[in-house]
Amino acid sequence: MTAIIIRLKTLLIFGAVLVVLSFVWLGATQWEAFIALFADEKPAAVEMERRLSVPVVTVGAAQEKVSKDNFFSEFRIERERTRSGQIEILREIVNNPNSSEQLRQEAQHKLIAISDNLDKESKIENMLVAKGFKDAIAVIQEKAVMVIVPSDSLLPEEAARIADIVTKMSGVSMENVTIVPKAL
Repeated sequence: MTAIIIRLKTLLIFGAVLVVLSFVWLGATQWEAFIALFADEKPAAVEMERRLSVPVVTVGAAQEKVSKDNFFSEFRIERERTRSGQIEILREIVNNPNSSEQLRQEAQHKLIAISDNLDKESKIENMLVAKGFKDAIAVIQEKAVMVIVPSDSLLPEEAARIADIVTKMSGVSMENVTIVPKAL
């Protein structure tokens, strides 16, 4: 029983840290677009146009340039590290004989969802690279997909191509696709 309580505390702490990091990251990047995505306050065309008009950031120092060049690699590493932690906790729940059957089933469903999302994210990223983007990151959440591509600004045709690829590969509706151009 003590092991379950310790594991539950670890899971809760991990979840809290993940939520805090998500809010910090969203606050630093696209918080308004994220909120508008779920609030459904604006028509999709107006929201897409607003998201495409991200201000261009000029890089002044060489250190910042290196950091921006490594953004996609570092993001993938951090995403994998976070997912590995989630998978480890879920596997512990599945393999713990003291876990309830319902908790095990929920953990198994979450493991399957993570696996499906990993596959879809990889396919989206590879397809975007094949369509001419230098790099891409896709993050699939429950009802939304966020895509980050290296660009100072996106043309409406590029945004439409990205959204089309994401909707076909992930199955989410176009309104739930957030495209973030990452300044070069």
